[in-house]
Amino acid sequence: MNGLIPISPLALNQLTRDYWSQYDPAIIAQLAALAEDPCYTIKFYKAPADDQEVLPAFGYVTYGMRISPGSIIFGFYLPMVVNTESPTLSAPPQYTVRITDVSLEHCFSDEPISSLMLSNFKPEFQSAVDTNMGSFPSLLCAPHPVTGSGQFDIEIQETSGESQRIQFVIGVLEVCNVG
Repeated sequence: MNGLIPISPLALNQLTRDYWSQYDPAIIAQLAALAEDPCYTIKFYKAPADDQEVLPAFGYVTYGMRISPGSIIFGFYLPMVVNTESPTLSAPPQYTVRITDVSLEHCFSDEPISSLMLSNFKPEFQSAVDTNMGSFPSLLCAPHPVTGSGQFDIEIQETSGESQRIQFVIGVLEVCNVG
């Protein structure tokens, strides 16, 4: 080791501060050592499939995805839609999501979680073509290791009462084939 303390690129976000009940600094510290680790590369998994993205009012879709065993789930990315009349009221599309780790028979939550609870409105950029805005990921309170088959079931239900495009993205540090 070269004597330097590893700094996670996530810690460079100027809007991340250590506040009571906020998990970002805790998980950033846990992930910092992996920032320069050649054994992991960042990968994004999206649910649902491209042909299932547009959900009708109160529509429901179940989507299965496989994440490479040995990988680490660190958070979620939800696009923010800018409210042009009042930017402080900007929010992600309205839906609920429930994630089940099939190998562990473990649900990430007892009840489906609102997209508002998974959003993390720390703007990074705004699209020049539409009202979408990129945001810093909503980090888990601790990294979730992918074990067993790596199979996850994602259940999504539209809750706004209007047909809309839903893209739920999971941020993963995927284990590389080193050898």
